[in-house]
Amino acid sequence: MTRTSFAWRAGVAAAIAIALAACSAQASTSPPASGRASGTLSASAVAAGSTLPRIELPVDKGETVEGLLDVGGHDIYARCSGTGSPTVVYFTGWAPDPSKRGVDVIRAVEAVDEGRHRICSYERRNTGRSETVDGTQAPDDVVADVDGVLDAMGENGPFVLLGASFGGLVAGAYAVAHPDRVAAILLLDASTPDDYVIDERHGFDGMCLEANREADAWDSLEKLDNCLLAKWAYDRRDREPDVPLIYLAAKDASGRGDTADDPLRKAFVRRWSPGIWKSVKAPHWMDEADPLLVVKNLRQVIAMTNGARLGTA
Repeated sequence: MTRTSFAWRAGVAAAIAIALAACSAQASTSPPASGRASGTLSASAVAAGSTLPRIELPVDKGETVEGLLDVGGHDIYARCSGTGSPTVVYFTGWAPDPSKRGVDVIRAVEAVDEGRHRICSYERRNTGRSETVDGTQAPDDVVADVDGVLDAMGENGPFVLLGASFGGLVAGAYAVAHPDRVAAILLLDASTPDDYVIDERHGFDGMCLEANREADAWDSLEKLDNCLLAKWAYDRRDREPDVPLIYLAAKDASGRGDTADDPLRKAFVRRWSPGIWKSVKAPHWMDEADPLLVVKNLRQVIAMTNGARLGTA
């Protein structure tokens, strides 16, 4: 699936997701204010009934925890494991249906890493086992949910951001929102804030096409306007931290499409200090298919910090 177009290329999956989530009363015929209203559990959370645990706070240093957290008045499902430093924050790809659970996706990477680093993950609002919140997510909402999870867990950073597919765009937004909390970034065949420029150069016929924006913002499970998030982060690119970034590009484009203009994504990578582009023999979903590759490059990008920004030099 392309990294710059999501819900409109997964119409059937989106329709199933909407049907499953109907009992959660997500839909609205007129766009309400950005989602801070009280919500309901997502479809998969409802299916789990009352079996979902809550994370007991405060979390002890190095403790493995998993469950629901109250973040700004709604529940986010999250997990942290591992005892080493630095803490890695994982941002999963787009969730076309309730079966996409980011906390579960990253377990293979956790197993390969063997606790050498603390790895924290979460499932965005409206997805997985997190709560459904009325309205379309604004960029501030996306960042606030990450802050809420990390602050509740007692994780102070600076963090290594690990973004897969659409999760790369979320990582990019977080990096410009909190440049002082970022030590390094690893992107896995991921979307970037510069995808807004790529889309613009193609006549806004991808994620920024009005019909596609409406599908993402109102008809998808995520209820997140990708175009708005990309523009928000791109407009703040002067706040990008002076940190290393590695981008792993799948040699098999896997339906990436013409709008994923690699020269422009490579230009994004060159802005980092340093920025390294690698073409790898791995599928788009390499976080699931090749955890060894992911951990190898995690360790490389962390080594590139020389410990200075991590406070370990």
